[in-house]
Amino acid sequence: MPLLTCTPDTLHLGRFTLRILTAADWRLEQALSRDDDVIRWTLFPPDLSDDRARHRVERAAEARTESLLARYSLRQGDDVLGTAGISSTAYGTPELMYALLPFGRGRGAATAAARGLSDWALGSGFPEVGLRTIYGNSLSEAVARRAGFHPRRTERQRQRGALVKMLYWIRTDSCGAVRPG
Repeated sequence: MPLLTCTPDTLHLGRFTLRILTAADWRLEQALSRDDDVIRWTLFPPDLSDDRARHRVERAAEARTESLLARYSLRQGDDVLGTAGISSTAYGTPELMYALLPFGRGRGAATAAARGLSDWALGSGFPEVGLRTIYGNSLSEAVARRAGFHPRRTERQRQRGALVKMLYWIRTDSCGAVRPG
């Protein structure tokens, strides 16, 4: 199910900014694919070649034109810290994702991105927003809590061919989202 509303090109989140991914961001995709923690704790594909990284960014742009996905570079000033995004789902609840490079971690960037994207979605009329963490990823679980999400259930999902336990989190409008005004 599409997101039904046009995602913003840029979101300003205090000292952080989300800027829609462009073709020039393929090296960011590649860098994330080569980070051990990103590979361990996300569904991000490992070790992307130049061509696969470029293709992944192109595919994200195509999905955005269909209102299925919006992926952003997450920045603090001129520093590119990682990516964050929002995607549509078959059951209508948009879901968030984020992945940070090592020097981007511990700054509050993932929390700001999760809060900002969920505020946008809730303010655009979605009654709830979800995200998934791989079970045991205490740092990402802390991000979800700080951004106003609450665990709803555990589930199994494939990560590079293996079933992993996931924790599904939800944030609703009653959790304090700020509606755009």
